[in-house]
Amino acid sequence: MARVVLQEDKPLTELSRDDIVEFSRRRGEPEWVLRLRLKAYEYLRSTPPDPRVDPYLEKVTYKTFLESLENPVLSTEETLEAAKRLGIKPEELEILYSGFSIDVDNKMVKTVLRYLESRGVIFTSMDEAVKKYPVVKEYAFRGLEPTLNRKTAYHVMLWAGGPFIYVPQGVRLPQPLQGVFIIGREGLGQTEHTLIVLEPGAELHWIEGCTTPIALRYAVHLGGLEAIVKDRARLYVASINNWLGEVHHMPVKRVLVEGENAYAELTSIAFYSTTSNTSPRIDLRGRGSRGVVQNIGLFQQRQRIYSAPQVIYEAPRTSAQILNRTVVKDEAEEEFYGKLYVKRGAKEATGFMSCNTLIIGERAKSITVPAIGSEEKDAELAHEASVGRISYEKLYYMQLMGFDEEEATWMIVNGFFEPVVKKLPMDVQIEVKKILELALLGH
Repeated sequence: MARVVLQEDKPLTELSRDDIVEFSRRRGEPEWVLRLRLKAYEYLRSTPPDPRVDPYLEKVTYKTFLESLENPVLSTEETLEAAKRLGIKPEELEILYSGFSIDVDNKMVKTVLRYLESRGVIFTSMDEAVKKYPVVKEYAFRGLEPTLNRKTAYHVMLWAGGPFIYVPQGVRLPQPLQGVFIIGREGLGQTEHTLIVLEPGAELHWIEGCTTPIALRYAVHLGGLEAIVKDRARLYVASINNWLGEVHHMPVKRVLVEGENAYAELTSIAFYSTTSNTSPRIDLRGRGSRGVVQNIGLFQQRQRIYSAPQVIYEAPRTSAQILNRTVVKDEAEEEFYGKLYVKRGAKEATGFMSCNTLIIGERAKSITVPAIGSEEKDAELAHEASVGRISYEKLYYMQLMGFDEEEATWMIVNGFFEPVVKKLPMDVQIEVKKILELALLGH
């Protein structure tokens, strides 16, 4: 039977079933991966377009996407240079107790494993993991289901690259593992998929950064992260994005906290992207489990930011927090729609949501719409929000102390972010403060 010749210059929103089958065949994937891709494809065909997602993918051709997969444009040295924009130092790659990976246009080009294998930890490419490890089939796309929403469906249909991290029972890693996702060319630059599985009693700090070494005319980031956290396990994820050029940031993230007394924390540190559409979600399914979703962001110029973090309670005595702390300046606009929701059976659930925004300038805008809901009468949920401007009195007072206006503004903003930043690993704190200062002062 003759092979179908595919038209590769079509937009990603117009892919056919044959396109998806051929894409999976080219990658040599097992049948179960193809079934997930086709399930996502059918969901996209049966649901209306999402104005926050589809228009951005209409501008990317299938040909551009395939080229980025098959021919990454940056050398390993260039990717390490780009990693500096996220605070990753080259010498850190040689530390004995570290794990580090770099993806360029969805190709994992470097990993440092060292002693991880001796502890039974698996840290490898998802491209290889789906073929080699049965545990991947058991857990992959349980959190990021193909039919969750259109953004997730596009990710599942087009994912490529990214790391698989498996931490065995009782193993607690002494230092964070790190991943850098770099867009090196125009188009749909990233659809990497990160899968993390923590067995009972395991602990992991995962730090990931997204960037590009050059200013791009147009690119889309549609990466994904999902994690399974079992009894008494603890997961900490810190995500930093700092793009150059016109990059549209649309990641999908979901953590299933399935174990009793387990803990998961998702921290996002957002600097520049033309638009941002994020909706991280934690599902608390184990009795006594806890979750935290927190975000700090500096939004400027004409950025358009949409953030909709969620925590869903499904088990008794669970607790959670959603914390959003952002600075909006110039003509940037932010929309925040946080949600805490307690399902029936999640008795004695507690939760708190806080959204604090500092506005600089007359044209910046921020909209905050927190939502809490419960199917259980004994749930204790609360929220608070504040939007304010830097007062001229504070600036004047600090200028009397010898600081110029830029320095005074930076000190106020730095203090505003401090409650979240101080919880990060020390090296990350230092680099985040450096990037914040440079971004705020326009250097």
